[in-house]
Amino acid sequence: MNILCTLACSQIKRKKSRTAITIAAISLSTALLTAVINFAVSGNTMVQGFLGEDYGEFGSAYTLLLLIPAAILGALIIAMAVIVISNAFRMSANERVAQFGTLKCVGATKEQVYKTIMYECVLLCIVAIPLGVVLGYLLSFVGIGISNQFMEEMNTLVRIMIKQVNFSLSFVFSPAALLVSVLISGITVFVAAMIPAKKAMKVSALDCLRNGGEIKGNLNVHAKAQINGKRSIEYQLARKNVASNRKQMKSAVMALSVSMILFVSMSGLKEIADGVQEYMTFDYGYSVVADYSANRKYTTNPKTGRVEEHAQTISSELAEEILSELSEYEGTEVYGSGADYATYDTPLSSEELTPEVQKALEKEITEENGELLLDVERIILDEKHYRELCQQAGVEYGGILLLNDYKYNDHGTEKHVQPLPSSTTSLKLEKADGSSQEIEIAAVLSLEEIPERLLYPNTNPVRIVVPKGEVRGYTWMTTPENENGYMEYARQVLESYFPQNGMDYGEAGYVSRVYGAEDYSKFMNIAIVLAAFFIYAFVFLLGLVGILNVISAVSFQIRTRARELAVLKSVGITSESLEKMLNIESVLCSGKALVTGLPVGILLVLIMGYCVKMVFPISFHMPWGAILIAIAVSFGVIWGTVKVSLNTLKKQNIIETIRTL
Repeated sequence: MNILCTLACSQIKRKKSRTAITIAAISLSTALLTAVINFAVSGNTMVQGFLGEDYGEFGSAYTLLLLIPAAILGALIIAMAVIVISNAFRMSANERVAQFGTLKCVGATKEQVYKTIMYECVLLCIVAIPLGVVLGYLLSFVGIGISNQFMEEMNTLVRIMIKQVNFSLSFVFSPAALLVSVLISGITVFVAAMIPAKKAMKVSALDCLRNGGEIKGNLNVHAKAQINGKRSIEYQLARKNVASNRKQMKSAVMALSVSMILFVSMSGLKEIADGVQEYMTFDYGYSVVADYSANRKYTTNPKTGRVEEHAQTISSELAEEILSELSEYEGTEVYGSGADYATYDTPLSSEELTPEVQKALEKEITEENGELLLDVERIILDEKHYRELCQQAGVEYGGILLLNDYKYNDHGTEKHVQPLPSSTTSLKLEKADGSSQEIEIAAVLSLEEIPERLLYPNTNPVRIVVPKGEVRGYTWMTTPENENGYMEYARQVLESYFPQNGMDYGEAGYVSRVYGAEDYSKFMNIAIVLAAFFIYAFVFLLGLVGILNVISAVSFQIRTRARELAVLKSVGITSESLEKMLNIESVLCSGKALVTGLPVGILLVLIMGYCVKMVFPISFHMPWGAILIAIAVSFGVIWGTVKVSLNTLKKQNIIETIRTL
């Protein structure tokens, strides 16, 4: 072992606390990188099981879906690791400035000083990176196990609704992934160590011996303390100390800020996901749903140039026959409704539309031959409920009812407008092939008169309820006394009308399902909980790396200022005043991190919320709980570190401290 490596090894052994923190930071960073890469490999294996090794026709899209999140998380880990590890080696170099000066005086070159620090880096990597890889695979193994517990429940729900689908992650050991993880970790640590190493090699021997404790960018800059009687001496000293040591505390403040940004923004993302789930969940008042949905195929009509939809439709007569058979099950009353969204358009002049709907649809309305084409949604109900709706509207059975309400998203706010005048008596319906028919409107129902079951999803501006017709999808809903028994009976009924013979989802050209009304909501909730678990776990571990940096930086600053604090005590400053001064310093440093981290985190939440509200009119709330936690942790970490470091200094003799440092 050469002399430079021996010096590096002795430094590692002598500074045990700093060495432990540095090894912990490198290990955690490597563990996070390894876990992220291994999760990407496991996810890739699962997707290949669904789609084949080439991912099918959407190969590039699925590749990006896996690589982009992994790349973003990897970049965050690397950025935090560089900040933390670079600061650790900077502190190591600062503690050895006098040693470097002595080495240069006896003939050591700049390159040898540089190599001394890099040897220390190599020795730490030999211990920390293998430890981090093992920890990363352990995290990955535990995470995959937890994921599969959630996925098993998701699979139960999905198999009911979408037949044969199985979500399951397998623990995959990939030598290529291991090599990538080790290489990225090693390069990250080396880059982080090179920054302070290059600064140390540039400092002259005279400056090293004269300024023995710190490598500074400009050694001629001195802070001038101006003390006055306007404020307490403790506050004024604390403020001056924070100003003069801002460069030394920069990495701690930055790491704390990044941790806060991640925690607040991820908490905001969780709030947004909950809002989207709430918006997409509609309670029809029934516990069991049976449905039929035909696959869609689109072509362009050569005569008109319009897009045609082709599907195996279901007639109102067949839907009523199935409803009658489902109603034979004891203790059930079935509600049936079907809808068709794309068969018909209606041409209207601007005078035939209300100004409100024209404003809401100004970017979506298609104009043809001077008229505006609006999509028409045709709805059919089971005979009983259609008759009740006709009675409510005061029209004879068999009339066509116009549901005169359109729901749209107005910059994040759900708004309802009347598309057509209340005096509308007829509409012209046109198909994509150019054929048309004139229909008479028997009654126009406003928002207050429309039954709640017909308010969702409400995506087409013109919606009519017709007595008979063919639709692409139909739903039968009920609340049976024996849910499990009814669901099994309903599956047999639907299979007799729409045989699928065990085929995969949609392979028969249609899908028929029977499931609990809350199954979709449960599925979404499990997915959100699973995502939140991993997001918070990642933020916690990455934040822990940042906190290690804060503890290391703050404790280092207290140790290097031991002589300064001893001098202050020697001139009459009490221990209580010193503690008060350091507490104020911790508040000021935490405040700096908060001033940067909280606004950026809140801004990211607002941007994410704004983008989502352009698509969904969700109720969104700022994650104030997470913000308060971030504030408390920010103050608590720095204050606690100052407290522990100060207790260590109290045990030292003032005279010996002034003489030796």
